[in-house]
Formats: sequence, C-alpha cells, structure tokens
Amino acid sequence: MSPRVLFLVSVIVAAVGGALWLAVSGLPGGEGATRTNSLEERVRRYLIAHPEVLNEAADAFQRRRERKETAARVKVMTELKATLRAPGDLPVMGNPKGDVTVVEFFDYRCPYCKQALVELQRLVAQDKNLRLVFREFPILGPQSLLASRAAIAAREQGKYLEMHVALMAHGGALDESTVMEIAKAQGVDTARLRADMEKPQVMTMIKESLALAGRLGVEATPTLIIGDEVYAGYAEIAVLKDLVARARASCKSC
Repeated sequence: MSPRVLFLVSVIVAAVGGALWLAVSGLPGGEGATRTNSLEERVRRYLIAHPEVLNEAADAFQRRRERKETAARVKVMTELKATLRAPGDLPVMGNPKGDVTVVEFFDYRCPYCKQALVELQRLVAQDKNLRLVFREFPILGPQSLLASRAAIAAREQGKYLEMHVALMAHGGALDESTVMEIAKAQGVDTARLRADMEKPQVMTMIKESLALAGRLGVEATPTLIIGDEVYAGYAEIAVLKDLVARARASCKSC
C-alpha cells in the first residue's frame, strides 16, 4: 500500500472514529459500544469491497492540498513581488533592466543546478530583454555554504559571474583549497577573497535568500521564479522560453 493511501486510511479511520464517537456518546449503557462496533464493521466491509475509494479520496485530498499550497504561495509572491523583481545588490546576468525577471535559487553542489546554468546561459544569450537574478541557496552542506560565501565575496573584485560559472562547472568537492584554486584561476586575489568572505554582509545576503525561500516554500534546487510561476527542477530551454513568454504576456514589468 502506498504512503498516501496509508495516510488516507488513517485520516478516514480518524474521521469515522470521531463521527462514531459523536453519534454514540449520548447513548445509554452498552448501547453506544454496540452501535460503534456495528458501524465500524460496516465501514470496514465497504472499504474492502470498494478499495478504489481510497485512491479517489487520496486524489481529492492531494488536489485540495495543492490548491491551498498554491493559493498560499501566490499570496506570498504578491506580497514579495517587489523584492523578487528588484535585484538590489544581488548578482545579475543578462539585461539589468529586462522586462522579465528570472530568479534562481541554487546550490553549487547540486548537479541539476550545474545543468540548469547551461540552459539559463543559452536563454539569456537569446533573449536580450531578460534579467536573471541569482539567489544563493546553500542547502547541501558546509561546502555549499563555503562556495556561496566565496562567490558573493568575489563581487568585491567584480568577479561574481566568473566565480559562479567556474564553481558550477566544477564536478568534484568544493573544500576550501579547491574553492581558492578556482578563484585564483579566475583572476581573484585569494588573500583579499578570504578577508571579504568574513564580512557580515556576505552571510546577511545568504540568510535573506534562505528566509525568502522559506516564505515561498522553496525546498529544492534549482527552483526558478519566473513572473508569477514557480518551477522546481531542471528545465530545458524550450520550457524556459515558454515560462518567460507567459510571464511577458501577463504583465509589462516582471
């Protein structure tokens, strides 16, 4: 039995149990217990005879939950629209004044993020009116956090994008020595980089992105915010173009 069916069984049992208790709690003596046993047996026999009811209930429950989650996310996105679409001090690729903003939550150790960057670079190259905003979302451990701190600190030397692309291109571990080797290969002064990584504004930027992700319900990488849509996972350029086109059609400044 699948986890969702097991969950629905427990919900049904709890609901039926609650209803039965309310129905029989006012009955005198042992009559309530007898009535409860009878109703429970009837429910049990019905579910055995019609197991498809469980799947139908699971589907209905899932749809209802998804609708609630979508409504909640749309509400939050409406509240945070200005924050999402105004990059501020965040790193940007493409046209800083583009009419559509793509926000990416990513982790440097995420293999799907590495694939996604290739598609996003192609998208930006082909769409000259697109703004890609990077949100550091280091959720895969200490090395992810280290890489994010290094990339953000490289902004002080005008090398964020170079670091971002190089870190994404790297296929192995991202320990300190490796990150510094990558930085050096991009022409970054590593002594200055180490110092800049300790500045409080570096962690502030990361914490702000983590908090924003939490409010939006972002849990995986990569996750893209395009217009008013949230797309979790790797997307090929055709899918990205479709999402951008929908965003462009829905508003004049996304």
